[in-house]
Amino acid sequence: MAIRWRSVTRIAAITATATGVLTLAAAPASAFSQSFGSGSYHASTDFVPAKSTIRIGGKGCSGGAARSFYVQLVRTHNSTKVFSSYSYGADGRNHTDPRGIRVNTGTSYYLRWFGKDNGGHDASAPCASAYTA
Repeated sequence: MAIRWRSVTRIAAITATATGVLTLAAAPASAFSQSFGSGSYHASTDFVPAKSTIRIGGKGCSGGAARSFYVQLVRTHNSTKVFSSYSYGADGRNHTDPRGIRVNTGTSYYLRWFGKDNGGHDASAPCASAYTA
């Protein structure tokens, strides 16, 4: 059985049965959040939403080259971008996109955080976080 691992580390409960079946599972999360260190791009661990409508948000700390950030919701199964938030200032405060996103409660997702400078280029923030609400 060939497994194609992504370059981003994922945390999941792994169960292998005697038949060679591999199962990856993540516990349902009513609200999910993850903090990151410095960088211009971060990907969260997988999570399974407990509600069928969620909102996403994040935070970017000031002090780096990043002046703004945005967060994306991605379906884990095929790495399909489901939703992208508005762009928010990297001012050290939490910003939640007001739009509700319809999701499948039995499906695994993850969040991507992107930092940008004033010219729209990748830029690092000293700290970042992404979350669901």
